[in-house]
Amino acid sequence: MQITASGVLQTAATIAKTTPTIMGAEIGCGGYDFITLFFDYVNGDETGLYIYPYFRYSASGTNYQDQSWDSAAGTRTVTANKYYVTASGNHIITLDVRGIELIAFFQGGTNDGTPTGTVAATYTMTGG
Repeated sequence: MQITASGVLQTAATIAKTTPTIMGAEIGCGGYDFITLFFDYVNGDETGLYIYPYFRYSASGTNYQDQSWDSAAGTRTVTANKYYVTASGNHIITLDVRGIELIAFFQGGTNDGTPTGTVAATYTMTGG
């Protein structure tokens, strides 16, 4: 049987300067397979917006940034994932959260300009 959940992370709010700032609160995703973040970005004085997904195994615990692993000549290297948008629009990110207890999404602007842009975010989760 398919299970679903959804919620609002944050209503439209001015994005953070450069230090990643949590969007709303962490989300309990234990028992779900996938989470999709829907975020509406309105570009302001900044060049763009970064979204950083962090996984946690305990409430308000250590952040583990979403990562990708690449392999070359038998050596695996890691890249911390962050998602970057430069134009106003409605965007989505879908992540596999099987085996993950908690997730928190953070947002931050680029190093240039004084952020005047806004971001609003909601999510859905599915599993089963």
